[in-house]
Amino acid sequence: MNPAARARFGVACAILACAAWGFAFVGPLILDAWPANTVAAGRYIAYGLWSLLALIVMRARGVSQPMDLKTWAAALPLTLGGNLLYYVLMSIALQRAGALITTLIIGLLPVTVSITGRLRARQSLTRHYAVALLLIGVGLWLAYRPPPGSTAGTDTLGLICVTAALALWTVYAHLNSDWLRAHPRMGGVQWSSMQGAGALPFALALFGAAPHVPAGQGWGAFIAVSVALGVITSWAANTAWNLASTRVDTSLLGQLFVFETIAGIAYAALWSRMLPSLGALAGAALLIAGVIIAMRERAPHAASAAI
Repeated sequence: MNPAARARFGVACAILACAAWGFAFVGPLILDAWPANTVAAGRYIAYGLWSLLALIVMRARGVSQPMDLKTWAAALPLTLGGNLLYYVLMSIALQRAGALITTLIIGLLPVTVSITGRLRARQSLTRHYAVALLLIGVGLWLAYRPPPGSTAGTDTLGLICVTAALALWTVYAHLNSDWLRAHPRMGGVQWSSMQGAGALPFALALFGAAPHVPAGQGWGAFIAVSVALGVITSWAANTAWNLASTRVDTSLLGQLFVFETIAGIAYAALWSRMLPSLGALAGAALLIAGVIIAMRERAPHAASAAI
């Protein structure tokens, strides 16, 4: 495959991954009668079972990467913080604050990872970041400003949860990147599968501690959404992103994260059968522009992982 075709394939993989990740913002809305922690548990039970199957297949095919106790011990805190707890917080935010503001705040991940990467490397922030942060701030204000005459206020718990989720995954991205750089023999697919398998017992415990079937919504929808979130949004999307990461320049790859935000907004609009207001759309456009401007500068990279 020539370099141009290789890059095109990488971009296509990244866009597919973002399109799959976008469904993560809709699953809790589809299962709105279910508690947020149960929705998160369902996703990571499916992810964990599929990951176990993937590890068994890889072992049968002679994959020789290390899978000792020390490696599992490194995977567990990462998967608990960057996967299970992250998605519990995001699910609460989706059900309390709504899809639009949750999607837009989580869409700041490329910026928060880039800025914290620069700070860790003791690199100064530039005028690009000042402009980007101004656009992002105005965009968030427009997107979440109540319509004229509305008495609706913001959901404080939802905003706290999505902000905590953003901070949690920002830290996770750097820790995960540090570990992968220190262990270059570990393949991206196997590492993702080990994290998924590591989350399984904790997801089962979380599910067991939560109430199950809400009135008016049965197991069929729950199982279908959990499988879609676990297999497609987690495992398959991570695999596609890993393929993109080896074929696309890091600076461009960061900008492609914008497609996750676009996908999340689009899916939520389709599910609710209602377009966001013009103010919200304008705010989303400003935020996306701010993310792109911020990502146009090279920054210390952080390896991508599950969202």
